[in-house]
Amino acid sequence: MRYAHKLICLLLLVLSASFGVGGCYLLYSDFGVQLERTNGANATAHAQTCTLLQTEILDLQRRGSDTGDDTVVALLKAQGRQVALWRGNVLLWNALPVPGDPALADGTMCTRRENGCVYALYGSDLQGDLHLVSAFDLTELYRDRAASLRRFLGLEAVVLVAGAAVLALLAGQLTRPLRVLSSASARIAAGDYAGRTSLRTGDELEQVSRSFDKMADAVQEKIADLEADVQKREDFMGAFTHELKTPMTSIIGYADVLRSLQTDPDEQREAANAIYHEGQRLEALSQKLLALLALGNEALDLTTLDLATLWPRLRAACPNANLHTPEGSWPVRGDADLLLDLLCNLVQNAVKAGAPDAPVTVRCQEGADTVMLEVADRGCGIPAEELARVTEPFYMVDKSRARKQGGSGLGLALCKRIAAAHGSDLQIQSTPGQGTTVRVILQKGDAV
Repeated sequence: MRYAHKLICLLLLVLSASFGVGGCYLLYSDFGVQLERTNGANATAHAQTCTLLQTEILDLQRRGSDTGDDTVVALLKAQGRQVALWRGNVLLWNALPVPGDPALADGTMCTRRENGCVYALYGSDLQGDLHLVSAFDLTELYRDRAASLRRFLGLEAVVLVAGAAVLALLAGQLTRPLRVLSSASARIAAGDYAGRTSLRTGDELEQVSRSFDKMADAVQEKIADLEADVQKREDFMGAFTHELKTPMTSIIGYADVLRSLQTDPDEQREAANAIYHEGQRLEALSQKLLALLALGNEALDLTTLDLATLWPRLRAACPNANLHTPEGSWPVRGDADLLLDLLCNLVQNAVKAGAPDAPVTVRCQEGADTVMLEVADRGCGIPAEELARVTEPFYMVDKSRARKQGGSGLGLALCKRIAAAHGSDLQIQSTPGQGTTVRVILQKGDAV
């Protein structure tokens, strides 16, 4: 059974019970008042009959007239009442519509039914060992009650039918938010993650709707992130396969030449050099991939180090760079090897982007709690539309130039991971034809 049907049945049950109990109470209360009033009038009439008969008997006795049984019965007949008269245990006269033997005790009343009629009987003792019982017809009063009860039941049926119709409309309105929530959840389960409820009911269901929509937003964002991750992995694998294919093709080709052909020493040297350089390229590619994997989810143990201690190592790692480094001490919290790797990649990118012997500048700027590390060049720059993607693995703005210079498209991706491991981000500012500046903000360390 649906929730709306349960709600309608419950409300109808409450309505019918309350209406029925209330109506029956009013109906029987009114009947009780009328019955009490009628009984009072009948008791008065019975008392008047007794008094009149007693008075007439006394009057006959004063005049010395006959007061025998026949005379008393004649007096009683003259009143034209539905009565019965006993003298002692002998029944003298009986005009009751119901059996009246034995006689009622003095001062008592009872109700009897006979042939579908209802009568009230009253009994009283009189002088001379007489006993009088009067009968009064209550049938019409009970018929009125039965007719009122039938009318009430008909009215209740009409009210319940009308109430059922109204309750069906109200239940439909009350359960509409539930149907909307159910429909939205079914659409989301079927893959339509854009479905929302957007209910405006002003009650708790609206709060549930808002929570549901927030949950749907979170699910949609998570699915979008997962789809983006899957796409990035597919792009990564495609780029990785392409990067491997080029050097492997060269290595296999030159190796096949050396294996199968008789070549002169110069050609052998050229083939060996090609194999050597392509092997170095594969080695650099594998090292950077391993570095990217190593920086996946492991937390670094950062210590205080002076950036100035990295300048000599940086010069040794980049001997072809016209490098300018700042003077002074720059204590930061970080990992020396990873920061050196970051600087090496940034400096090598700057050298490749600029003219031969163009200056590459490393700057440090101290803040309240941070040190901003910058690497700037005066090279070709990066177009604005490419800036958002240059930190993606294997992404290269100028693929032919990058491969000619031995690039793999992993340098900036590795730098971004290293910056993230230090709680920072890679900030790239570039103007085509004027140069590029890459910044990393590091936490200041204790004085070394």
